[in-house]
Amino acid sequence: MSPQKRNRLLLWGAMFLLVGGVFWVARGVLLPYMLGLVLAYILLPLVNWLDHHMPAKFHDWRLARPLAIVLTYLLLFIATAGIVAFFVPLVIDQVQVLIENWPGLVGRVQDYGARGWGWYTENIPADWQLTIETTLKNLIDDALNALQTGLVATITTVSSTMSFFLSLVVIPFWLFYILQDEKQVKEGVLEAFPRQLRDDVRCLARLIDDVLSAYIRGQLLLVLFVGGMATLALLIIGVPFALVLGLVAGIFEVLPYIGPILGAIPAVVVALLADPVSAIWVAGAFFVIQQVENLVLVPRISGESVKLHPALVMVSLVIGNELAGLLGMLVAVPVTAVIRDVFKYLYLRFLDEPLAPDEALTSIRSGQDVQLGV
Repeated sequence: MSPQKRNRLLLWGAMFLLVGGVFWVARGVLLPYMLGLVLAYILLPLVNWLDHHMPAKFHDWRLARPLAIVLTYLLLFIATAGIVAFFVPLVIDQVQVLIENWPGLVGRVQDYGARGWGWYTENIPADWQLTIETTLKNLIDDALNALQTGLVATITTVSSTMSFFLSLVVIPFWLFYILQDEKQVKEGVLEAFPRQLRDDVRCLARLIDDVLSAYIRGQLLLVLFVGGMATLALLIIGVPFALVLGLVAGIFEVLPYIGPILGAIPAVVVALLADPVSAIWVAGAFFVIQQVENLVLVPRISGESVKLHPALVMVSLVIGNELAGLLGMLVAVPVTAVIRDVFKYLYLRFLDEPLAPDEALTSIRSGQDVQLGV
């Protein structure tokens, strides 16, 4: 290795260590910018569409892109204001009714619990009772510890610095420049790498973009579908607090595999307290919604780019919760999918007869199996 090449490698290594160290020290304030990037992924198609359909004169005057971004902001503001004006009063009313009826609901729970406990003590052998109670106690303790760890990690990550709240004010302006200079930003980042690495960096960026954009937009659509269908089903069945319970079901949808189960539990419990027969209909409705989602929507919305085995998803969620709490669980699946595709790409590039960057990218995008070996 020539001294010049060694010095370049040392320079790049020092740069990566410096940038990585700065990002790690400032990780508490970077969360708003991460959220801004997520919002950019969601808004970018609309901005590009509006920019493309702007009058030719606006392009000549270089006003098309800024106007497209301003229109996108206005549409986002109008949509948010409409949702808040329509749904928030309804949610507040239902929450108030829930609070007013809470003593009655608690009384019913206690009544059902007393009946169940009586049947349990009369019909279950004592040694079985000890085993069941010990197991349940351990499960509850583990669940509470995991919840406490997740909440503490999340609160610590979010509120570790006051700069986080100041960053929220900056995000709309920062996001404007990201959307405005999207191509220039990409080209600038690409030019920071040595010329021989730029094709690989470009292909890796496309792979990561495929995964993140598909996951973010897909999850947003799934949340809207599950929340809307759950609310409609609960209204038809006649379950109290249908809007609140549907909103909860939609929010829990962001957690893969376990989210739908967690989102269905409050609805089933409320239905059980109101009318035990309706609880069966609620459980059946959530089962149908989940099947439609898994068989029809997930393959069409999420696509192959984020398809992971359920066992791997569960492990990634546990690791994400351990590392960063709730935030870690939210990003665990896309990060795992990114690692998977980046590994496949690098493997194809490191073969004895390596594929060209574009060929490796096409192979992974097409879903071809990568035969791994040493």
